[in-house]
Amino acid sequence: MDWLGIFLFSILRPALGLIILAGFLIYWIIKKKLPQEKFLRIIFFVFIGIVVIRSFVLTFLNYWLWSQELISQWLLPPYTPISYILKYSWQSYWFEPVVSIFLGLIIFKGIYLFNKKFEGNLFYKEERYLAGLGILATGWPSCLVFLSLVLFSGIIFHLFNILFLFARQKYWMKNQVEKNKLRFDNIRLSLLYFWLPCALLILLFSDIINRYVGISQFNI
Repeated sequence: MDWLGIFLFSILRPALGLIILAGFLIYWIIKKKLPQEKFLRIIFFVFIGIVVIRSFVLTFLNYWLWSQELISQWLLPPYTPISYILKYSWQSYWFEPVVSIFLGLIIFKGIYLFNKKFEGNLFYKEERYLAGLGILATGWPSCLVFLSLVLFSGIIFHLFNILFLFARQKYWMKNQVEKNKLRFDNIRLSLLYFWLPCALLILLFSDIINRYVGISQFNI
């Protein structure tokens, strides 16, 4: 049963996230478009379901394994209050998934509300699903690095884009070309092109990030 615990605890979630996100990126490159919003919604909520079921299974498996050993049986009721195993299960199997799901839903809803407030001029509809999936796949606290990387990449990209457009506009004005040729108010400050690559980078280099970035302090 050890192999099952290792698979569920350490392999299943990042491997599933890597497959899904890489699949979306390959599909995007080949088809020149993302999957339909309905399909992204299904994958997003199915992923949440898998994360929750995984925690339930790990909790049950841990209880069962402890019940099979003479020493670890003393950690279970009636020898030890049930609060002990509940606390252990929360810290080991529930805290990180619950925080990841909660943060993923906040970002998911936040993108939707911001887009609604600005009449769809900030984000594309697919972005909330890509952001949520990226958070669920990278998990807490690696998702903090994921969000920071997406935001940093987006700022740098749009800064260069605006500077490039400004330089072109100055050139056209200097050469008496139509001044309204470029409109900066039409620039959409989207992060669409960064959610998938950044999430994949975090998943592929998670060991290095955890070792050198110092985000382990956010765990309990």
